[in-house]
Amino acid sequence: MADRRKYLLLIALIALALVGVALLAIPGSPAHQKPTLGLDLQGGLEVILKAQPTKGQKLQPGDLDTSVSIMRSRIDRLGVTEPEIRKQGADQIVIQLAGVHDPAAAARLIGTTAQLEFYDLEADLTGPSKSASGFPLALPSLYALLSGQQAIVGQKGASQWYLFKDKKVFVGPAPTKDSLFTTRKAKKLKITAKSLTPVSKAPKKQPKGKAAKPVYTALGVPSGTIVASCGKGEVVCPGLNTVNPTTTSWYLFKHTAADATNPIPEMTGKDLKLSGTRADIDPTQGPVVLMQFTGHGAKIFQQITKTEAIRGRVVSSTVGQKVTQHFAIVLDGVIRSYPSIDYEQYPNGIEGSNGAQITGLGSFSEAKNLALVLQTGALPVKFVQIEQANVSATLGKDSLQQAKRAAIGGLVAVVIFLLVLYRFLGLIAVLGLGIYAAFLYGAILLLNVTLTLPGFAGLILTIGVAADANVVVFERIKEEVRAGKSVRAAIAAGYSKGFHTILDANVVTAITAMVLFAVATAGVKGFALMLLVGPVVSLLTAVAATRAMLGLLAGFGWFQNPRFMGASTG
Repeated sequence: MADRRKYLLLIALIALALVGVALLAIPGSPAHQKPTLGLDLQGGLEVILKAQPTKGQKLQPGDLDTSVSIMRSRIDRLGVTEPEIRKQGADQIVIQLAGVHDPAAAARLIGTTAQLEFYDLEADLTGPSKSASGFPLALPSLYALLSGQQAIVGQKGASQWYLFKDKKVFVGPAPTKDSLFTTRKAKKLKITAKSLTPVSKAPKKQPKGKAAKPVYTALGVPSGTIVASCGKGEVVCPGLNTVNPTTTSWYLFKHTAADATNPIPEMTGKDLKLSGTRADIDPTQGPVVLMQFTGHGAKIFQQITKTEAIRGRVVSSTVGQKVTQHFAIVLDGVIRSYPSIDYEQYPNGIEGSNGAQITGLGSFSEAKNLALVLQTGALPVKFVQIEQANVSATLGKDSLQQAKRAAIGGLVAVVIFLLVLYRFLGLIAVLGLGIYAAFLYGAILLLNVTLTLPGFAGLILTIGVAADANVVVFERIKEEVRAGKSVRAAIAAGYSKGFHTILDANVVTAITAMVLFAVATAGVKGFALMLLVGPVVSLLTAVAATRAMLGLLAGFGWFQNPRFMGASTG
């Protein structure tokens, strides 16, 4: 009687669990969840990034591994499901994204180099970006900024090169002039160094008409300088009185090695506390990114702002009106903000322990994305996108339908096998497989498992694993019946003796799945995860559910006939 009560309680719990799965699976239910599909089933984006070291920088052996790790960290924060990021060759990384609203924007964010730099704006601007009186000047195009610097490039060399087509950037930046012509765009049009037009002979205005031949010009960035821009999306740009500019302005900054006596930029992202960097809403500034400095960074920040405060006081007394100096925050070559240093409010500079903030952001989403990039750190090398491919969801739907047909076909074959060989025990096993399928689907929804084609293969394979557990137990029951035991005793002995075999087999499968999950790429990880979840659910159904059903049936007289379950004594 006690055993009967125990089995009834177990079946009741299983029934409640099935009701819970139904609530998750039935559309319209308050708890309804849809399964998450991977890139190969719902479509998405595949991007190939290529490392592009700057001049004088070499790609180190561990740079790609570090970059993949940083990109994975960013993906985790984005919430992208079942991503795949892997190395390809010696200098490329492949990113596959699915399950995001804008996968292209996510791919750009993941590949952002995140070179955060802090400049003393008025002191570090150089060349055409600075007036004779020391004020910032904005140039309307990169061609206008660099065309007058080629004499310096001829003397000192260049840090980067750009290829222009009719004064618009066509290729670049590139570390060397020769590398401009090895790019896909230049090769396609057969552009070589001989086909370039010297800057001195470039026409001021391109003649109109279909017969006009494009003018290609190569311009270098003078060694010891870098290019920065500011434009659409920013609140205001240096040297412009326009709020919310609609065009891009260009600037030339001094740039020295990090180990120089007086390095420029004066600070970098390495001086930030990553844990103290976050997005926020300022009542007056709107969306901002708050930054906290390290001890070393706080000290440098105060020194720089003190220098700017002193210089601002001197300039103001010279021109006869208040003039503030600025601290430019540049991310990946874009001036994101340049807060002013008020020498009256901060005569000794700003205390670095208070940190700083990036303002002028268009939305809180932009602030979150920028903070995410800063929190995960800078990539060790710059990456450029060399290929992008959209994966069609139509192909995924066809594959999904084929996988479903394969699963149904496999399940039908297993059901026929169990019914023919084990008769009524086979019927119990089929019911157990139904419970197994429901529990497995519920686990997929609750754990938010991303289903891929390899994952479906693993799911189909686990059907055989679940059936195998029943086969082991049922064969043991038949052996016990043939040995002369009653059906009730045979069932008890079959589960008692067969459990260890089932457990050993599932543990081995689980270990294999965990090893495969640890070393495999994202697609195979889906297969490994299904191979891990399946045996766990199988233990619940093969051992608990079928045991409870057989335990209850063993109390009825009609169930005591050995032939009823495909066995006979003797």
